Amino acid sequence: MSVPALPAKPSSSSKPESDTTPPSSFVHPPLTPPPTDEKKAFPQVERLVRLFKSRRDGRPVLEGPWTRIQLAVSEYEELERRLRRDEGLGGYVEDKVRYDYIPRSGQLILRMPSKLHDRFIGGVAEDIRAQLEEISNGSADSAAAEFARKVKDMRTGRVILLSDDPDVRPSRHEPDASFQHPGAQFPGVVLEVSYSQKRKDLARLADDYILDSDGSVRVVVGLDLEYRDSRRATLSVWRAGIVTNGEKEELMAIPTIRDEIFRNEHGNPTSSPGLQLQLRDFAHPEMTAALPSDISITVSASQLCLALSDAEEYINTEDPSNRSQAAGRHVLGPRVGKRRREETPPDKLTAEDEARMAELEEQADKRQKLKDEDFKPDSGESSFSSKG
Repeated sequence: MSVPALPAKPSSSSKPESDTTPPSSFVHPPLTPPPTDEKKAFPQVERLVRLFKSRRDGRPVLEGPWTRIQLAVSEYEELERRLRRDEGLGGYVEDKVRYDYIPRSGQLILRMPSKLHDRFIGGVAEDIRAQLEEISNGSADSAAAEFARKVKDMRTGRVILLSDDPDVRPSRHEPDASFQHPGAQFPGVVLEVSYSQKRKDLARLADDYILDSDGSVRVVVGLDLEYRDSRRATLSVWRAGIVTNGEKEELMAIPTIRDEIFRNEHGNPTSSPGLQLQLRDFAHPEMTAALPSDISITVSASQLCLALSDAEEYINTEDPSNRSQAAGRHVLGPRVGKRRREETPPDKLTAEDEARMAELEEQADKRQKLKDEDFKPDSGESSFSSKG
Protein backbone atom coordinates (compact mmCIF):
# COMPACT_ATOMS: atom_id res chain seq x y z
CA MET A 1 0.00 0.00 0.00
CA SER A 2 1.46 3.29 -1.00
CA VAL A 3 1.44 6.08 1.51
CA PRO A 4 1.66 9.66 0.26
CA ALA A 5 4.33 11.94 1.54
CA LEU A 6 3.26 14.36 4.22
CA PRO A 7 1.76 17.55 2.84
CA ALA A 8 3.58 20.82 3.16
CA LYS A 9 2.68 22.78 6.25
CA PRO A 10 -0.62 24.63 5.72
CA SER A 11 -0.97 28.36 5.81
CA SER A 12 -3.03 29.92 8.58
CA SER A 13 -6.11 29.81 6.35
CA SER A 14 -5.88 26.14 5.38
CA LYS A 15 -6.65 22.88 7.17
CA PRO A 16 -5.00 19.46 6.94
CA GLU A 17 -6.68 17.22 4.40
CA SER A 18 -5.84 13.89 6.05
CA ASP A 19 -6.75 12.28 9.36
CA THR A 20 -3.10 11.26 9.70
CA THR A 21 -1.29 14.02 11.57
CA PRO A 22 1.96 15.15 9.97
CA PRO A 23 4.92 15.46 12.32
CA SER A 24 4.90 19.25 11.96
CA SER A 25 1.51 19.42 13.68
CA PHE A 26 2.16 20.53 17.23
CA VAL A 27 1.01 23.50 19.18
CA HIS A 28 4.21 25.37 19.93
CA PRO A 29 7.05 26.34 17.55
CA PRO A 30 10.57 25.04 18.24
CA LEU A 31 12.52 26.73 20.99
CA THR A 32 15.54 27.36 18.78
CA PRO A 33 15.81 27.52 15.00
CA PRO A 34 17.77 24.81 13.15
CA PRO A 35 20.81 25.53 11.01
CA THR A 36 19.62 26.88 7.68
CA ASP A 37 21.32 24.23 5.51
CA GLU A 38 19.80 21.31 7.47
CA LYS A 39 16.34 22.81 7.39
CA LYS A 40 16.41 23.25 3.63
CA ALA A 41 17.99 19.87 2.87
CA PHE A 42 15.85 17.71 5.19
CA PRO A 43 12.52 19.41 5.96
CA GLN A 44 10.83 16.12 6.88
CA VAL A 45 13.60 15.32 9.35
CA GLU A 46 13.34 18.79 10.84
CA ARG A 47 9.62 18.29 11.44
CA LEU A 48 10.28 14.98 13.18
CA VAL A 49 12.96 16.52 15.38
CA ARG A 50 10.53 19.27 16.38
CA LEU A 51 7.90 16.63 17.13
CA PHE A 52 10.29 14.67 19.37
CA LYS A 53 11.29 17.86 21.20
CA SER A 54 7.65 18.76 21.78
CA ARG A 55 6.90 15.33 23.23
CA ARG A 56 9.99 15.46 25.40
CA ASP A 57 9.06 18.89 26.74
CA GLY A 58 5.48 17.88 27.47
CA ARG A 59 3.91 20.18 24.91
CA PRO A 60 0.68 19.06 23.19
CA VAL A 61 1.23 16.94 20.10
CA LEU A 62 -1.57 16.08 17.68
CA GLU A 63 -1.01 12.44 16.74
CA GLY A 64 -2.79 9.11 16.99
CA PRO A 65 -1.62 5.75 18.33
CA TRP A 66 -0.36 4.66 14.87
CA THR A 67 0.94 7.43 12.61
CA ARG A 68 2.58 6.68 9.25
CA ILE A 69 5.19 9.11 7.94
CA GLN A 70 6.87 8.88 4.56
CA LEU A 71 10.63 8.99 5.13
CA ALA A 72 13.26 7.99 2.56
CA VAL A 73 16.27 6.00 3.72
CA SER A 74 18.55 9.03 3.29
CA GLU A 75 16.19 11.05 5.49
CA TYR A 76 16.09 8.32 8.11
CA GLU A 77 19.88 8.18 8.20
CA GLU A 78 19.97 11.96 8.63
CA LEU A 79 17.48 11.64 11.50
CA GLU A 80 19.75 9.08 13.16
CA ARG A 81 22.71 11.43 12.71
CA ARG A 82 20.82 14.33 14.24
CA LEU A 83 19.77 12.27 17.25
CA ARG A 84 23.33 11.05 17.81
CA ARG A 85 24.55 14.64 17.73
CA ASP A 86 21.92 15.80 20.25
CA GLU A 87 22.60 13.33 23.06
CA GLY A 88 19.77 14.60 25.27
CA LEU A 89 17.12 14.30 22.60
CA GLY A 90 18.62 11.08 21.24
CA GLY A 91 18.49 9.50 24.70
CA TYR A 92 14.87 10.55 25.10
CA VAL A 93 13.87 9.06 21.74
CA GLU A 94 15.78 5.85 22.49
CA ASP A 95 14.06 5.39 25.86
CA LYS A 96 10.60 6.88 25.38
CA VAL A 97 9.58 6.93 21.71
CA ARG A 98 8.38 3.73 20.06
CA TYR A 99 8.57 3.57 16.30
CA ASP A 100 9.02 1.20 13.36
CA TYR A 101 11.02 1.94 10.24
CA ILE A 102 10.45 -0.05 7.02
CA PRO A 103 13.06 0.84 4.35
CA ARG A 104 11.25 -1.21 1.71
CA SER A 105 8.32 1.22 1.71
CA GLY A 106 10.17 4.26 3.11
CA GLN A 107 7.84 4.54 6.09
CA LEU A 108 8.44 5.51 9.70
CA ILE A 109 5.54 4.57 11.96
CA LEU A 110 5.17 6.32 15.29
CA ARG A 111 3.55 4.18 17.96
CA MET A 112 1.75 5.95 20.80
CA PRO A 113 -0.50 3.29 22.35
CA SER A 114 -3.15 4.20 24.89
CA LYS A 115 -3.02 3.12 28.54
CA LEU A 116 -5.88 0.73 27.83
CA HIS A 117 -3.88 -0.79 24.99
CA ASP A 118 -0.82 -1.30 27.22
CA ARG A 119 -2.82 -2.68 30.15
CA PHE A 120 -4.66 -5.14 27.94
CA ILE A 121 -1.59 -6.55 26.22
CA GLY A 122 0.14 -6.71 29.60
CA GLY A 123 -2.68 -8.90 30.91
CA VAL A 124 -2.53 -11.24 27.91
CA ALA A 125 1.26 -11.51 28.19
CA GLU A 126 0.90 -12.30 31.90
CA ASP A 127 -1.43 -15.23 31.10
CA ILE A 128 1.11 -16.62 28.63
CA ARG A 129 4.00 -16.09 31.03
CA ALA A 130 2.14 -17.87 33.85
CA GLN A 131 1.55 -20.93 31.67
CA LEU A 132 5.20 -21.01 30.61
CA GLU A 133 6.12 -20.99 34.29
CA GLU A 134 3.73 -23.88 34.96
CA ILE A 135 5.41 -25.90 32.21
CA SER A 136 8.87 -25.06 33.55
CA ASN A 137 7.88 -26.29 37.03
CA GLY A 138 5.59 -29.16 36.23
CA SER A 139 6.39 -30.74 32.88
CA ALA A 140 7.49 -34.37 32.97
CA ASP A 141 9.66 -33.65 29.95
CA SER A 142 12.90 -32.11 31.22
CA ALA A 143 13.77 -30.54 27.85
CA ALA A 144 10.35 -28.86 27.68
CA ALA A 145 10.67 -27.59 31.25
CA GLU A 146 14.13 -26.14 30.60
CA PHE A 147 13.02 -24.54 27.33
CA ALA A 148 9.93 -22.95 28.91
CA ARG A 149 12.02 -21.63 31.81
CA LYS A 150 14.28 -19.72 29.44
CA VAL A 151 11.60 -18.10 27.26
CA LYS A 152 11.25 -14.46 28.28
CA ASP A 153 8.50 -11.90 27.91
CA MET A 154 10.27 -9.15 25.96
CA ARG A 155 7.22 -6.84 25.95
CA THR A 156 8.14 -3.96 23.62
CA GLY A 157 11.65 -5.20 22.88
CA ARG A 158 13.07 -3.98 19.59
CA VAL A 159 13.17 -6.41 16.67
CA ILE A 160 15.69 -5.78 13.86
CA LEU A 161 14.85 -7.69 10.68
CA LEU A 162 17.31 -8.23 7.83
CA SER A 163 16.42 -7.86 4.17
CA ASP A 164 17.26 -10.43 1.50
CA ASP A 165 18.65 -7.53 -0.54
CA PRO A 166 22.08 -6.55 0.85
CA ASP A 167 21.55 -3.03 -0.48
CA VAL A 168 18.45 -2.53 1.70
CA ARG A 169 19.10 -1.61 5.31
CA PRO A 170 17.46 -3.69 8.10
CA SER A 171 13.97 -2.77 9.22
CA ARG A 172 13.12 -1.94 12.80
CA HIS A 173 9.98 -2.88 14.75
CA GLU A 174 8.83 -2.44 18.33
CA PRO A 175 5.93 -4.88 18.81
CA ASP A 176 3.42 -4.53 21.61
CA ALA A 177 4.64 -7.81 23.13
CA SER A 178 6.91 -10.67 22.16
CA PHE A 179 8.37 -13.86 23.63
CA GLN A 180 11.93 -14.91 22.90
CA HIS A 181 14.36 -17.66 23.89
CA PRO A 182 17.87 -16.30 24.62
CA GLY A 183 19.35 -18.76 22.15
CA ALA A 184 17.25 -17.38 19.27
CA GLN A 185 17.98 -14.26 17.25
CA PHE A 186 14.28 -13.42 16.91
CA PRO A 187 11.20 -13.83 19.09
CA GLY A 188 9.08 -16.88 18.32
CA VAL A 189 5.75 -15.23 19.16
CA VAL A 190 4.83 -11.59 18.46
CA LEU A 191 1.63 -9.87 19.63
CA GLU A 192 0.15 -6.64 18.26
CA VAL A 193 -2.93 -4.75 19.48
CA SER A 194 -4.73 -2.65 16.88
CA TYR A 195 -7.34 0.04 16.48
CA SER A 196 -8.72 1.44 13.24
CA GLN A 197 -5.47 3.08 12.06
CA LYS A 198 -3.36 -0.02 12.60
CA ARG A 199 -5.89 -2.70 11.64
CA LYS A 200 -5.18 -2.56 7.91
CA ASP A 201 -1.42 -2.94 8.54
CA LEU A 202 -1.56 -6.15 10.60
CA ALA A 203 -1.21 -8.52 7.63
CA ARG A 204 1.76 -6.54 6.31
CA LEU A 205 3.34 -6.62 9.79
CA ALA A 206 2.90 -10.39 9.87
CA ASP A 207 4.66 -10.62 6.50
CA ASP A 208 7.54 -8.48 7.75
CA TYR A 209 8.03 -10.42 11.00
CA ILE A 210 7.80 -13.89 9.46
CA LEU A 211 9.43 -13.43 6.05
CA ASP A 212 12.26 -11.13 7.14
CA SER A 213 13.18 -13.46 9.99
CA ASP A 214 13.26 -16.44 7.54
CA GLY A 215 10.44 -18.02 9.51
CA SER A 216 12.16 -17.68 12.89
CA VAL A 217 9.13 -15.69 14.04
CA ARG A 218 6.64 -18.55 14.12
CA VAL A 219 3.40 -16.81 15.11
CA VAL A 220 2.07 -13.26 14.86
CA VAL A 221 -1.06 -12.51 16.90
CA GLY A 222 -3.33 -9.54 16.17
CA LEU A 223 -5.84 -8.39 18.81
CA ASP A 224 -8.21 -5.79 17.39
CA LEU A 225 -10.37 -3.54 19.59
CA GLU A 226 -13.41 -1.55 18.55
CA TYR A 227 -14.52 1.27 20.81
CA ARG A 228 -16.40 3.89 18.85
CA ASP A 229 -19.60 1.94 18.14
CA SER A 230 -19.09 -1.43 19.82
CA ARG A 231 -17.24 -3.31 22.54
CA ARG A 232 -16.47 -6.09 20.09
CA ALA A 233 -12.90 -7.43 19.93
CA THR A 234 -11.37 -9.87 17.47
CA LEU A 235 -8.41 -12.21 17.16
CA SER A 236 -6.27 -12.89 14.08
CA VAL A 237 -3.29 -15.25 13.84
CA TRP A 238 -0.62 -15.71 11.17
CA ARG A 239 1.79 -18.65 11.19
CA ALA A 240 5.03 -19.30 9.33
CA GLY A 241 4.49 -21.99 6.71
CA ILE A 242 5.95 -23.38 3.49
CA VAL A 243 3.64 -23.57 0.48
CA THR A 244 4.28 -25.10 -2.94
CA ASN A 245 4.06 -22.78 -5.93
CA GLY A 246 4.64 -24.84 -9.07
CA GLU A 247 8.11 -26.26 -8.73
CA LYS A 248 9.08 -23.83 -5.97
CA GLU A 249 8.50 -23.81 -2.23
CA GLU A 250 7.80 -20.45 -0.65
CA LEU A 251 7.76 -19.20 2.92
CA MET A 252 4.51 -17.39 3.74
CA ALA A 253 2.74 -15.76 6.66
CA ILE A 254 -0.35 -17.98 6.53
CA PRO A 255 -3.50 -16.56 8.16
CA THR A 256 -4.92 -19.37 10.30
CA ILE A 257 -7.48 -17.23 12.14
CA ARG A 258 -9.07 -14.12 10.60
CA ASP A 259 -11.02 -11.59 12.66
CA GLU A 260 -12.48 -14.19 15.01
CA ILE A 261 -14.74 -12.44 17.55
CA PHE A 262 -13.78 -13.27 21.14
CA ARG A 263 -15.83 -10.48 22.76
CA ASN A 264 -19.21 -9.44 21.41
CA GLU A 265 -20.65 -5.94 21.10
CA HIS A 266 -22.04 -6.18 24.66
CA GLY A 267 -18.65 -6.99 26.15
CA ASN A 268 -19.27 -10.71 26.75
CA PRO A 269 -17.00 -13.63 25.72
CA THR A 270 -18.03 -15.66 22.69
CA SER A 271 -17.65 -19.37 21.98
CA SER A 272 -14.28 -18.73 20.32
CA PRO A 273 -11.54 -21.09 21.58
CA GLY A 274 -9.30 -18.03 21.97
CA LEU A 275 -5.54 -17.90 21.38
CA GLN A 276 -4.00 -21.37 21.05
CA LEU A 277 -0.22 -21.74 20.94
CA GLN A 278 2.22 -24.62 21.14
CA LEU A 279 5.41 -24.61 23.18
CA ARG A 280 7.21 -25.19 19.89
CA ASP A 281 5.96 -21.81 18.65
CA PHE A 282 8.32 -19.93 20.96
CA ALA A 283 11.50 -20.46 18.89
CA HIS A 284 12.60 -21.57 15.43
CA PRO A 285 12.28 -25.27 14.41
CA GLU A 286 15.99 -26.07 14.81
CA MET A 287 15.66 -25.26 18.53
CA THR A 288 12.31 -26.94 19.14
CA ALA A 289 12.46 -30.13 17.06
CA ALA A 290 13.07 -32.30 20.14
CA LEU A 291 10.23 -30.79 22.17
CA PRO A 292 6.93 -32.66 22.58
CA SER A 293 4.25 -31.55 20.11
CA ASP A 294 1.38 -31.82 22.58
CA ILE A 295 2.31 -29.08 25.05
CA SER A 296 -0.04 -26.17 24.47
CA ILE A 297 -0.59 -22.69 25.87
CA THR A 298 -4.12 -21.34 25.58
CA VAL A 299 -5.59 -17.94 26.41
CA SER A 300 -9.32 -18.58 26.17
CA ALA A 301 -11.93 -16.09 25.02
CA SER A 302 -12.95 -15.66 28.66
CA GLN A 303 -9.35 -14.91 29.68
CA LEU A 304 -8.95 -12.41 26.82
CA CYS A 305 -12.18 -10.71 27.87
CA LEU A 306 -11.08 -10.63 31.50
CA ALA A 307 -7.75 -9.02 30.56
CA LEU A 308 -9.61 -6.39 28.53
CA SER A 309 -12.22 -5.77 31.25
CA ASP A 310 -9.50 -5.43 33.89
CA ALA A 311 -7.71 -2.89 31.69
CA GLU A 312 -10.93 -0.92 31.21
CA GLU A 313 -11.63 -0.95 34.94
CA TYR A 314 -8.13 0.26 35.75
CA ILE A 315 -8.40 3.12 33.25
CA ASN A 316 -11.74 4.15 34.75
CA THR A 317 -10.23 4.34 38.24
CA GLU A 318 -7.55 6.69 36.91
CA ASP A 319 -10.26 9.24 36.09
CA PRO A 320 -10.40 11.57 39.14
CA SER A 321 -14.18 11.89 38.74
CA ASN A 322 -14.56 8.12 39.18
CA ARG A 323 -11.75 7.35 41.59
CA SER A 324 -13.58 7.84 44.91
CA GLN A 325 -16.47 5.63 43.79
CA ALA A 326 -14.71 2.93 41.77
CA ALA A 327 -11.56 2.41 43.84
CA GLY A 328 -11.15 2.10 47.59
CA ARG A 329 -9.04 4.58 49.52
CA HIS A 330 -8.18 5.37 53.13
CA VAL A 331 -10.50 7.88 54.81
CA LEU A 332 -9.02 10.22 57.41
CA GLY A 333 -10.99 11.05 60.54
CA PRO A 334 -12.71 14.45 60.68
CA ARG A 335 -10.19 15.82 63.21
CA VAL A 336 -7.07 14.63 61.40
CA GLY A 337 -5.08 17.32 59.59
CA LYS A 338 -1.98 17.06 57.44
CA ARG A 339 1.48 18.34 58.34
CA ARG A 340 4.08 18.81 55.64
CA ARG A 341 7.76 19.41 56.18
CA GLU A 342 8.81 23.01 56.16
CA GLU A 343 10.27 24.18 52.87
CA THR A 344 14.03 24.68 53.03
CA PRO A 345 15.01 28.04 51.53
CA PRO A 346 17.21 27.69 48.46
CA ASP A 347 20.91 28.39 48.80
CA LYS A 348 21.87 31.91 47.84
CA LEU A 349 24.12 32.42 44.87
CA THR A 350 27.61 33.58 45.58
CA ALA A 351 29.07 36.55 43.73
CA GLU A 352 31.17 34.12 41.69
CA ASP A 353 28.07 32.10 40.75
CA GLU A 354 26.19 35.25 39.66
CA ALA A 355 29.09 36.40 37.51
CA ARG A 356 29.34 32.99 35.83
CA MET A 357 25.58 32.93 35.13
CA ALA A 358 25.70 36.40 33.63
CA GLU A 359 28.55 35.29 31.35
CA LEU A 360 26.64 32.22 30.21
CA GLU A 361 23.50 34.27 29.53
CA GLU A 362 25.49 36.74 27.44
CA GLN A 363 27.05 33.91 25.41
CA ALA A 364 23.61 32.35 24.84
CA ASP A 365 22.20 35.72 23.70
CA LYS A 366 25.00 36.10 21.17
CA ARG A 367 24.49 32.59 19.78
CA GLN A 368 20.76 33.14 19.53
CA LYS A 369 21.22 36.43 17.72
CA LEU A 370 23.48 34.79 15.12
CA LYS A 371 20.96 31.99 14.58
CA ASP A 372 18.03 34.40 14.30
CA GLU A 373 19.75 36.25 11.48
CA ASP A 374 19.69 33.03 9.41
CA PHE A 375 16.26 31.81 10.46
CA LYS A 376 12.90 32.95 9.13
CA PRO A 377 9.84 31.08 10.40
CA ASP A 378 7.59 29.57 7.78
CA SER A 379 4.24 31.18 7.22
CA GLY A 380 2.60 27.86 8.14
CA GLU A 381 4.18 27.66 11.62
CA SER A 382 0.89 28.56 13.29
CA SER A 383 -0.87 25.75 15.14
CA PHE A 384 -3.92 23.88 13.93
CA SER A 385 -6.13 21.19 15.35
CA SER A 386 -6.94 17.74 14.04
CA LYS A 387 -10.36 16.73 12.78
CA GLY A 388 -12.82 15.52 15.34
